Amino acid sequence: MRFLYTIRNLIGGTLAVGALIFLCPEADAQIRDRVESVKEADPVVVSGKVGTHLGLSYNSLQPNSTPFSSTLYANLNLSFYSFELPFSFYLTNNTTSFDYPQMPTLSLGFTPTWNRFRLHVGSSSMHFSNYTYSGLQFLGLGAEYQGKVLRAAAFGGLLNQATKIRGYDDRTAFQRLRDSLLGLNVPEGNLPQYRRNAYGVKLGLGSERNFIDFSLLKAEDAEKTLPEEWRDSIRQKENLALGLSGRISIGKWVAFTANIGASLYTDNKQDKLLDLGENTNILTKLEPLYGVRTSSILRFAGDAAVNFNTKTFGGSLSYRFIQPDYVSLGAGYFSQNSQSVGATTNFRLFKGRSNLSLIAYGQQDNLNQRQMYTNRVLTYTVNWTDNPCDWFSFNANYNGIKQDMLNGTCIAPDSIRIDQIAHTLSISPVFTISGRNTHDISLNFNYVQNANLNMAYYIPLDIKTTTFGLGYDITIEAIKLGLNASYDYSQSRAAEIGNCNTHSIGYGCNYSILSDEKKDLSVNYNGSVGYNIQLDEGVNNNFSISNSLGGSFSLNRKHNASLYLSLSNYSDNVIIGQRIATDLDLRLTFSYSYSFGKELIKKKSKEQKLAKRASKLEKKNNR
Repeated sequence: MRFLYTIRNLIGGTLAVGALIFLCPEADAQIRDRVESVKEADPVVVSGKVGTHLGLSYNSLQPNSTPFSSTLYANLNLSFYSFELPFSFYLTNNTTSFDYPQMPTLSLGFTPTWNRFRLHVGSSSMHFSNYTYSGLQFLGLGAEYQGKVLRAAAFGGLLNQATKIRGYDDRTAFQRLRDSLLGLNVPEGNLPQYRRNAYGVKLGLGSERNFIDFSLLKAEDAEKTLPEEWRDSIRQKENLALGLSGRISIGKWVAFTANIGASLYTDNKQDKLLDLGENTNILTKLEPLYGVRTSSILRFAGDAAVNFNTKTFGGSLSYRFIQPDYVSLGAGYFSQNSQSVGATTNFRLFKGRSNLSLIAYGQQDNLNQRQMYTNRVLTYTVNWTDNPCDWFSFNANYNGIKQDMLNGTCIAPDSIRIDQIAHTLSISPVFTISGRNTHDISLNFNYVQNANLNMAYYIPLDIKTTTFGLGYDITIEAIKLGLNASYDYSQSRAAEIGNCNTHSIGYGCNYSILSDEKKDLSVNYNGSVGYNIQLDEGVNNNFSISNSLGGSFSLNRKHNASLYLSLSNYSDNVIIGQRIATDLDLRLTFSYSYSFGKELIKKKSKEQKLAKRASKLEKKNNR
C-alpha cells in the first residue's frame, strides 16, 4: 500500500506539471526553446576555476595574532547537454568545506500574455494597492485584464506554506521530489507556521493615466495545517483589506494620485466572536467572509500626491498617514502611527547644463496622541550641478536634519529631550584640460556641523569640521601613465575634547606596462601622510604615513595574478621631529587563479555529420 501511495503521488505531480503546461501556451513555447538549447549544446563540458590566496600580516598592536593566512579553492562545473552540476572546495587556514549538487527547490511560475489578458500560473506576484496586496509571492492561479476602459485582476492561492519543525519531515522521497518540481518546498524552521490561504480581486475603470481601482484581499491561516500542540503558542491570523486607488491627469503637466486602505485584522483567530447583543446574528452571518472577534481591529492608511512636470520644471507634493497597528497580510511592514509630508522641485536650466533640486520632507509619529512622547524629523536638501562648458563643472550640495522630541501623554523631560540639528555642505568645482594629455584640477570644501539645541540639559554633541582640499590628476596617454596628488586641511572643533587641525597629503600613480587582447600587466602605487595638531591640553600630536604597492597580471583571460604590499606607520607623539610610541601595520598578499573550460564531447556540426554519413556510404559501396 505504501508503494502504491508513493506511485500515486508521483503520477499526481507529473499530471500537475502537465496541467500547467497545457494551461499555458507560453510555457509550452518556453519548454520547446529549452529543448532546442539542449539539442544545440555540447554533450559534455567541464569548466571551473582554481586559485589560491596567501597573506602575511603584522600589527604591533596585536603581536600575538597569526601572521600567515592561506586559502586554496577549486570550483568545478560539469555540464551535460547544458544541465549543470556545480562542485566547490575551499581550504582556509586548515579548515575545509565542500559543496556538491543537491536537488534544488524549484519555484515554477508562468505568466503567458495574450492581447489584453495575462495569466499567472504557479509561483507569481501582482500589484493591487499599496495597502491591500502588493508584490508578495503567491502560489496559485491569477489573471489580469487591461482594456481600454475596464481593468480587472484576481488571484487565489497560498501566501505562506505550512512548515514543519526541523527534523520532523514525514514525506517520502517521491513526495519530496514531487513537491520540489512543483515549487512546494519551503525551508524547515525551528518553529512551524500555518499555511496562509488568500484570494484577492481588483476592479477598475480607466487607462494608465486616468483610472480608479477598487481592490480586496482576504487572507487567513488554516488551523489544521499546524500540529495541535503548537496552536496555543502560535497565533492564527486573519485579515480583510479594502483599497481604493485613483489617478487624474491634466494634460501632460499635472497629475493627482491617491491611495486609501482599510484593514480589518485579527491577531488571534482563536478568540471568541464579538458579542453585540441582539445584533450578534449579523456578525454570525458575516463569519464566512470575516469573523469579527474580540481581538479584531479596524485601521486606515492613505496617501495623496500631486505632480508637476514641464520642460524646465518638475515637482511634487505628497502626504501620507498610517494609523497605529495597520496590518495587511498581502503587503509589507508599514511605519506605524505616523504621518509625513514632502515636497520636491527640480529646475532644468540653460538647455540642461544646469540643474537645481530642492527637497523637503517631514515625518511625525504619535498620530493617535497616545504615545508618551512625540518624535519629529525634518530633512531638507539643496543640490546644484552646473556644466557650463567642456572644461569646467561645478557641484554644490547642502543637507540638513532637524530632530525634536515633543510632548505626548507625558511632558518630555529635559534630561532625555532631543533637540538637535545637523548641517552638511560640500562644494566641488573641477577644471579639465584636454589635449595631448588630460589634466584634472579639483577643489573641494566641506563643512559638517552637529549642534545640540537642548540648552536646558547640556549634552556635548556639538561638533564642527571644516575641510579645504586641492587635487591634481594627469593622464599621459603616450606611455599609459597616470599621476595624482592632493592636499587637504581640516579643522575639527568639538564641545569638550577633540579639537585639532589636520594636514594630509596624498600621492599615487598607475602605470599600464602591457595591455592587449591576450596580456595585461599594470602596477600602481598610493601613499598618504597625515599630521594632526591637537589643541586640547594633555593630548599629544600624532603623525601617520601609509604606502601601498600593487600589481596585477592577466594572460589569455585564464591566468590572473595580483601582488599587494602595504606599510602603515602611526605615532601618537611627536617631539622635535622624533617619533615616539610608534605603531606599525604590514600586509603582503598574493592571489592567483586559473579559469578553464573544455568540451569533453563536442557537438558535431551538420557538415561533420554529412561527411561521416558520406564516409559510411562510400565504405558500404566499396564492399
